[in-house]
Amino acid sequence: MGVTKRLTAVFVSAWAIAGLLNNTHAQSTPFDAESPMLRNNGWTFAIGYHALSARPDSIPAVYQTIRTSGIVDTLHAGMWSHRGNKALRLGIGYWGVVQRPLIWDRWFIELQGTRNASASKFDGLVANSDSILQPNTLLDSARSVVTTELTFKLQRAFEIKTDFFFEAQLGIGWDREWGSTFSRMGPDSMFVTRAAPSTDRVALELGAGLGVRTRSGRYLRLHATYDGLQLAPFAEEGDGRVQRFEGRYQPWNLTLQWDLLRSKPPADCAKPPSQDRPSEVLFGDQMKKDRQKQLKKQKRRAKKKRW
Repeated sequence: MGVTKRLTAVFVSAWAIAGLLNNTHAQSTPFDAESPMLRNNGWTFAIGYHALSARPDSIPAVYQTIRTSGIVDTLHAGMWSHRGNKALRLGIGYWGVVQRPLIWDRWFIELQGTRNASASKFDGLVANSDSILQPNTLLDSARSVVTTELTFKLQRAFEIKTDFFFEAQLGIGWDREWGSTFSRMGPDSMFVTRAAPSTDRVALELGAGLGVRTRSGRYLRLHATYDGLQLAPFAEEGDGRVQRFEGRYQPWNLTLQWDLLRSKPPADCAKPPSQDRPSEVLFGDQMKKDRQKQLKKQKRRAKKKRW
């Protein structure tokens, strides 16, 4: 499937799911943006499982060239096997509830970290310097010290029953391989030269999950995501798989999320100082002073009358 068709399919699927949720469950969101006790934003924490799955995990390979004389030379013939790694995934982010949701009822900005590694091995026959095929192997490997992913996500939830909900997600993420190393060991002159994989990539992310509201402003979610379309660099086959030398790998994640809405500051119920509320004070300092002045005046008048 080409890039344009793949992109169209991703957007159509996401909008169809979100539109269906909006039309059928417009009033059933478990997220209240008008709570008198909670703000409509807060922190989210994540721990989960990250996998870089080889797709396909094996593929036959034959590399032939034609001499000027018309003779066909086989440089190698055999089978590639690919294997990706599995790793822990940790993250932190900030999220908010949309006050008047049309389609999406929440937004997220998250930074997550994991570790990517992959290996591709060729087993078969490789031509030697005399163009004679002999058993040989070639090993491609790639790994990073840390892989970070900065993602902006939009999500929509609807309640299955009270406090339990299903959700769909559309996001865009930037992945960065830190401390990455790429190597090729073996008779590489008999293979097609491959450029080192890119350390940066941008991809559209699709996801779905289940969640529960544990108490007011606290949500626990189990969420699965995968890269639906790689935007930069464009995937050769127009999908979300990562290309590493001869292998193609599909990143996906299963994450446990803990979302916390921030509390609003408590209302100050203490009364303001008496000078700011003179009408509420019956015997304030100023009133006492005025009363004393009145009493002095009355005494003076009484003395004058006596004389």
